[in-house]
Amino acid sequence: MTKYTQKFKLDLIQEYLDTGCSQRCLENKYSLPKDTLKKWWTVYNLKGPEGLKLRHFKRKFTVDFKLRMINYYLNNDVSISKVAASHILLCSQISIWLKLFMEGGSEALKPKKKGRPSKMSKMTKKDARKILKKESDGIAALKSELR
Repeated sequence: MTKYTQKFKLDLIQEYLDTGCSQRCLENKYSLPKDTLKKWWTVYNLKGPEGLKLRHFKRKFTVDFKLRMINYYLNNDVSISKVAASHILLCSQISIWLKLFMEGGSEALKPKKKGRPSKMSKMTKKDARKILKKESDGIAALKSELR
């Protein structure tokens, strides 16, 4: 859940424009984390009010998209924060992608399977029946031996 609505962000940007108060001053006034208003301002300048809209879904990024972002950052004279703001991403996302790419190439950018690996192998019903039959035959043989 996001903490700040689009209306609040736009109101704060409007107050920044109207009053001439510094970004740091407004962040202190509204108890915002450091550089929050700066990020909103950058996104607002690049994308307009639509850039400040709330997203209600988790985005998934392809390897191709990640490579394009890394390529754009490395080949152009722009900061990671500018690349992130222009595509409405977090700076940390691009930094992580860059680090993974430098360490393991494009293979490292592929999504990993989530969760704990299964301890049991996948077994079909046919295999389960065979094992069950062997065990029941073994039990029957042991019972007859006991008699």
